[in-house]
Amino acid sequence: MELEKYQKIFIQESSKYIDELDAVLLKVEKDLSDQQLWGEIHGKIHSVKGMARALSMMDLATFCHAMETWCKFFQEGTKIPNERIVQLFFDGTELLKSFVAGKGEISEPRDLESLRSLTEDLAKDPEALVDRPEPEVRPSIAPAKIDRIRVDYGLIESLLARSQEIMLLEKTLPPLTQDQISSGLGSWINHYISMLKGLYFQLAQLRLMPVQDFGDLFVKTIRDLAKSYNRDVKLEIVGGEIEVDIGLMDRLREPFMHLLRNSVAHGIEPSGEREKGGKAREGKIVLKAERRGDQLILTVSDDGRGLDREAISAYLKEKMGMSHEEMSALSNEKLLNIICRPDFSSAGETTQLAGRGIGMNVIAQAIEYLGGTMKIRSEPSKGTRFIIGLPLSLSIIYAVLFRLGKYILAIPTSNVHAIENGDPDPSHNVSQFCDLRSILRMDDETEVKGGHIIRLRQSATPQMPSSEDGGLGIAADAILGNMPLMAIPLGELLAKTGLFAGVGIMENGDISLILDLEKIQAFAV
Repeated sequence: MELEKYQKIFIQESSKYIDELDAVLLKVEKDLSDQQLWGEIHGKIHSVKGMARALSMMDLATFCHAMETWCKFFQEGTKIPNERIVQLFFDGTELLKSFVAGKGEISEPRDLESLRSLTEDLAKDPEALVDRPEPEVRPSIAPAKIDRIRVDYGLIESLLARSQEIMLLEKTLPPLTQDQISSGLGSWINHYISMLKGLYFQLAQLRLMPVQDFGDLFVKTIRDLAKSYNRDVKLEIVGGEIEVDIGLMDRLREPFMHLLRNSVAHGIEPSGEREKGGKAREGKIVLKAERRGDQLILTVSDDGRGLDREAISAYLKEKMGMSHEEMSALSNEKLLNIICRPDFSSAGETTQLAGRGIGMNVIAQAIEYLGGTMKIRSEPSKGTRFIIGLPLSLSIIYAVLFRLGKYILAIPTSNVHAIENGDPDPSHNVSQFCDLRSILRMDDETEVKGGHIIRLRQSATPQMPSSEDGGLGIAADAILGNMPLMAIPLGELLAKTGLFAGVGIMENGDISLILDLEKIQAFAV
């Protein structure tokens, strides 16, 4: 039983070091001679070796020691590393993952062969690899299951403190007379409920994962795929600070791996072809996250060659028997969506990595299963975008809270351009104004003089171009501050108002309604 306990600790700690090892190796690949980075690699491998020895996992410990020996050469500058050596360390890291998953043992024939080959290489002088052929990169097609998330230490401390308060709260109930019992007990209960709400708010944050961490899962795989296809590709993440329920993120791993693989295999051109076309040598894939209303919008875009419209036309002609006139009558959206059919494939050959004719269909089915939608946009020589909309069950957003009459309202901080004191007369401050008082049918007695104008960043719509000038405004009686909210979907009744994006729960348990910027724009005058 004790052994099982320590094995679990070993798997948790070693997995953390190995994940960090991948990240450092990606940095080393850009600066091979950075001795400090090689020192970091040495330290992490040494930590795994120490834990392996403590649990008598001697095969793993021996392999780690061999990797350490090479690390010392590059850390001390006595040997010069090259790209082949970095690839060997990447391969070694994958082998470490197999060792950890097997609790110090390796059973897969392919992994055993890899262990034999890597052990032979590590027993030699590193400079012996210089003249050897480039090894075949073995990409990890799917990232590991999301079973760990980073938690801010301050949140843990706060949870412990709040839990302790709740445990001791029963001792704070004073002796009450018959006359006091009603009011006194009521006050105590209200305090108790308020603390429970706060605890729930903080506990819910443990289920949240930043989109940045989700994107980081794919960095190593993108690197491996790029090398396999002889491409130069970088992955950029926008909106990584948005936190989303980890359950949703985990279900998106496989479909996003298909999307990113297709972007590398079919979208991004070889470096020489890109340069001839006037593009940067390095292709770019962008994972962008944004919250729009009650949806999470995830966009995967690349700056590659765009979808193969000739392949789509050939499919429509050969597989669906469509004439040229029928194809011409199809809208651009319907034409592009053909790639989501189960039997569609534009790959010329079937390999381990692509060309099985199931990729986009798998993605479409997975998104539909999650209650989401997917739109495809593509331009020849400019690239392709996959825009995925998903319902949000739980997320944390920062919002500016304000009071308008008896209502507590919120607008996402990212939508706020500026806050100004003064007369809420729209003509004095902004070019367009959303009269929330009129929309909410507030009584005249709630009107106040003075107050604030919240100037908003306008989002792009067919009716209104994107703007950063804060020309759209809403009035506020009082600004309550910028704070985190737990955002949950609207109920059916509130959804019918056409104004709100969700319900926000504050840390103290109070509730606010989150305004939807795009819907506000529709009411602007």
